[in-house]
Amino acid sequence: MSYGNQASRYKEAKILGSSPEQLVLLLYEHLLVSLRRATLQIQKRDIEGKATSLQRASDIVFELLASLNFEAGGELASRLAALYGWFITEITDVSRTLDRPRLERLIAIVGTLHEAWIQAAAQLQNGANGANGANGAAPTPRLPQAAEVKRP
Repeated sequence: MSYGNQASRYKEAKILGSSPEQLVLLLYEHLLVSLRRATLQIQKRDIEGKATSLQRASDIVFELLASLNFEAGGELASRLAALYGWFITEITDVSRTLDRPRLERLIAIVGTLHEAWIQAAAQLQNGANGANGANGAAPTPRLPQAAEVKRP
């Protein structure tokens, strides 16, 4: 078995064994990589590479949108959906205009959301491991609990 096949099987096993919160984190990480890569490609005038990276970023945002659970998430899920729609608009406009500062602002916003998901996932993990608050209740995560995600 080749290294490529082993790596692919490892990634698949990791994804299948991940919680919904971990999958969201993984999507955000890949989104950030694609956006950052597009920034460099715009700088180098690699238009074809930029198009590929921004298309991948769009695909990831659509996956995030599809993973929202509007029944459990209520207003927060709706707000995230609107934000993801704005992400798509920004990605599309940056692809057309090659506006690096605009892309860098988008990266900053996505990075902030990624950090919030990291904190929320850690709170969920701590709650699952018995790291409860003084009243014995699990800590309430800021983002995933209100906008629970369904497994893609």
